[in-house]
Amino acid sequence: MKFLEELEETKELVVKMAKLVQEAIDKAIRSLNEQDVELAEEIIKGDDEIDSLEVEIEKRCVRIVALYQPEASDLRLVMGMYKIVSDLERMGDEAENIAERSIFLAQEPPLKPYVNLTLMAQMVKEMVNDSVISFLQRDTMLAKKIIEKDDMIDELYHQLERELITYVMEDPRNIKRVIHLSFVARHFERIADHSENIAEMAIYWAEGEMIKHHRIKES
Repeated sequence: MKFLEELEETKELVVKMAKLVQEAIDKAIRSLNEQDVELAEEIIKGDDEIDSLEVEIEKRCVRIVALYQPEASDLRLVMGMYKIVSDLERMGDEAENIAERSIFLAQEPPLKPYVNLTLMAQMVKEMVNDSVISFLQRDTMLAKKIIEKDDMIDELYHQLERELITYVMEDPRNIKRVIHLSFVARHFERIADHSENIAEMAIYWAEGEMIKHHRIKES
């Protein structure tokens, strides 16, 4: 019984961490679009709590394995949680990176309406939410959709890169803003990659199959 209690408590901490990360990403999108420096600074200050939760969850996972020696799906759950908190922490870092770029961009007039970048950001935000749900609910169908969606994010990222280059060609004075926007797009693309990792762990917990670095096969 104690084992199940500790397992449930650890899952609850993962949920708490995921919510903080999702809030940070949402704030990052808003700080960018609204040129809100205060909101960006909130993200930077809040990253410590995300880091602390990562450490706490990892300690709990190690303790559970050492004390209870879980087997089969229980062991996969514990190892999955141990792995995904690292991805969640990196997502928090990427949100912080976007916030730092937003602070610079807020000092300059917008280069353009961030239509494609906002679309990319919203898709990434959905991927983060769905990846956590897929893991906690062992939803392999949802997990596979997330993995497939990552290709769309990659394509959007490359489109944005090409688009941003044209702004430099039109006016070299745009280069600083273009560089920062390019990095923002890259940070969102990396968040999508971490979402894909979590989706892969959802499949691992549910089916015991490690699919990392492998393409999903059509069933």
